[in-house]
Formats: sequence, C-alpha cells, structure tokens
Amino acid sequence: MSLRAGTATTDITPPPGSRMAAFPDGPDRIPRRAEGKLDPVKVRAVALNDGREQILLACADLCIIREESLQRIRDTVSRRLSGVKPANILVAVSHTHAGPETSFLFGAAPDDPAVLDIETRITETLVQAHQDLEPVDFSWGRAELALTHNRRVVNTEGRAAMICEYQEGHTIGPVDPELLVMRFTAPDGSHKALLYHYTAHALTLGRDNRLYSADYPGRASRLLEDALPGCTALFLNGAAGNVHPRQCMRHDAKALEAIGRAVGTAALQAAGKTRPVASPRLSIATDHLQFTNRADPSLRVNVEIDLVRIGPVMLGFVPGEFFVEFQLSFKQAVAPRPATLVGYANGWPGYVPTQAAYAAGGYGVDLAENDPARYSRTALPPGAGEQIMARLTERVREACDEKKRKTWVSQ
Repeated sequence: MSLRAGTATTDITPPPGSRMAAFPDGPDRIPRRAEGKLDPVKVRAVALNDGREQILLACADLCIIREESLQRIRDTVSRRLSGVKPANILVAVSHTHAGPETSFLFGAAPDDPAVLDIETRITETLVQAHQDLEPVDFSWGRAELALTHNRRVVNTEGRAAMICEYQEGHTIGPVDPELLVMRFTAPDGSHKALLYHYTAHALTLGRDNRLYSADYPGRASRLLEDALPGCTALFLNGAAGNVHPRQCMRHDAKALEAIGRAVGTAALQAAGKTRPVASPRLSIATDHLQFTNRADPSLRVNVEIDLVRIGPVMLGFVPGEFFVEFQLSFKQAVAPRPATLVGYANGWPGYVPTQAAYAAGGYGVDLAENDPARYSRTALPPGAGEQIMARLTERVREACDEKKRKTWVSQ
C-alpha cells in the first residue's frame, strides 16, 4: 500500500487579556497579558499511514507542551481513532515566546480552562488530519542557512554568560545551519504537506511585546503556504537550547519578518530540489527514561524519546531544550542517512545541557531556584543528556538492523 497523508490546521489564539508565555514581570513573576495578536497562533497536524504503521504529528505555536497536556491529548485521540496507538501521537511545539502560557510556571496550571481549550483544539486538529488521508509521494531535501549563533559564551574566568544577539567573533559556539525539508505531494503534483526543520529559539520578539505571535516560524509557514496553495507547512524546531537567531529579543517585528522570510524562502527552494523516495516506509519506536529531579530528589523526571523513520529520514523526537551539540553528534552518528533531532516535543523537562557545560554554569545549567520543583527548567541531573542520546542512538542501530527491524516496528 502506498503512503497516505492527511493535514489540518486550527487557530488557537486566545482572546486579549490572556496570559502569555515567558518573560513575567517583576520578582513575583506576574505573567504578561496579551493586548491582541500580531499574527495567528496555530496548530498544524499531519497524519501519515503506509498501510502498516500510522503516525500523527502536531506542531503548535506554543513555548512548551507539558506531559499532563500530552497525555490528555493522546488519551482522547486514541479513544476517538481506533487503531491509533497513543505512543504514535506526537506533539511538538515551535517554542515561540509570544504564545500562550502553557508552562505552569507563570500563572497557568494543568486544569486552567485556557490550557484545556488549547488541548481540545490540538486534539480536534489531529483527528481532522487523520480523516483527511489520501495517497502522496514523499521526497526530502536539505539547505544551509546562516541565521543563528550560540548564545553561551565562556569568559576568561571559565564562567558562561548568555549573549542574546549575535556578536561577530564573540558568539562563536556551535550551531546547526542545516534546514531539512520533507515534502508530501499528491499524484497530480500538488503539495499536501511540507515538514521543515530548523534550529533556533523562536524569540525575535522580546519581553516588551504584548501581542500573540507565532514568531519567525509562523512567518515562514505563511510564506510557504501562500507559495504552495493547499499545502500545510509544519515547522519543527531542533536542539536549540543554546542557539538564538542572530536578531532576537526585539521591540518590533522587523527581525521576525526578516528571519521568517529567509527561513521560508530557503525551505521553498529546498522543496523544489528534493530527492524522491519510492514506497517510503514508516517506523516509530518509543522509550521512557527516568531521572532523579535535581531540584527535589524526592521527585522523578520522566523523559520520552521517539525515533521516527520516514523512508530514509530519521527524526529523534526529544523533550525540552537540548543543547545543539547533541544534535550535531546525533547527525554524525547516523550519517550518511539524513537525520536530526526534533526538540520541544512530547513533554518538557527543561534544559538538557551537555555534561561539559556544567563546569561553566550559566543560564540553563545553574539551578533555577525560583521554579516549582515539579516544573523546574533545570530538573535533569548532569549526564542525563548523554544517557538519552545513547539510548536514541541505540534505537537507530536497531532500526537499521534487518534482524531487529520487525521487533522495532511492532513497538
């Protein structure tokens, strides 16, 4: 049976006066309140089915997706769609800092009506995508785009500082300039869906902004959908824990427009040069690892990792903000096969620094002492990232081992 794909899109922009993600005001961390919207905040979903396996993937214009929200979405979708396993329902977020507050750090809570409403809309979008399945052809491609910098800079005393905007010759840490595209086209050549992956924080808008926005990924998706009528352009962020766009934290939308146009244009050009894959096969494997909560050793932190294979392309879905070094090492380990990490997916245990980063400390490494321990941005202990990546790399080896393939696919 040939590959089939379905898509759906829903506006999830809350009304004015609702809480916003990130950048709370004052020592009491009072959440920002939206005065309106600069552009719509959306969820886009793609359903894939190759006759043997099916995968449902949503990406929402949110900063964070918590495990509680993910579980409720999965439970509802799997009840409504018989035969769809909960583990095959994946929810990633773009990490826009101008979206709704879903982190449970700045005023929202798991039972907040605004959070529940967003979950309902994501659920409906996934169901609609599943109901839209039709035959497609698959191809993939790559491009490079130098729009980012590494925000961690270690000074002469060995201490790390965060430098938000690009400084030539100074913010010179590792980045991943690759843009990966996965194209799904109908038999008549029209575009059904375009998944595109780039690695950078979605925060061209700074703390003074009071308008909801999907940030640069939203601008890029609009460009793609305008250029490819009928196409759903779904953005996937990478391991951007220490990677910023070179222009960020601005007071206006100029950087948003410039970076969004550049990413969208590069994705469009890459989509025109993709490599076709005959009869692409889908596979998915899921693992759960648990760690002692660094902020409160009486608590445990659950980390879900998912390895998704679409033809030759391998996508490692990981929660939280992995440092980009993990993405670069994963791609090197999987090469020459096309592969990357999808960050901010299926939960959010906070930052995932490299073991080496702890010596220099700094934001994302030092314990966030004001966070509730259960939702701490620095809950994972040193070395957790390396353990997670070792497990994910082992899954890749299993996926490429013909003797183990049946076991891997059946999970």
